[in-house]
Amino acid sequence: MAEAKNTEVRTLAVRVTPDFHAQLSMVAQVDDMSLTDLMMVALQNHVAARRDAEDFKAKVQAALAEAETQLARTKAMLLGTLPEGTAVEPSTDATVRGRTRRRDETSG
Repeated sequence: MAEAKNTEVRTLAVRVTPDFHAQLSMVAQVDDMSLTDLMMVALQNHVAARRDAEDFKAKVQAALAEAETQLARTKAMLLGTLPEGTAVEPSTDATVRGRTRRRDETSG
């Protein structure tokens, strides 16, 4: 299967025990592939399996519905059509784009 080469890549560091690293290295060597290629195949397989899982599909639908609700609220706020008396929740420093920051990102 030929894949198009991305011109931009991101580095992802994964911490594993020395024993697990040895196992990964052995599998990569037996399969005649680099450790990076092994990890990419494993990650691609996991993502594909999750996308097919019913519980994941339900979570995606819930996240999309929440995003659509938030978009509609933001649009109403920007256009000044938010009903009177509707509370606007301020964002907190601990939340960025709907995600909770890691502890090391909030200190500083």
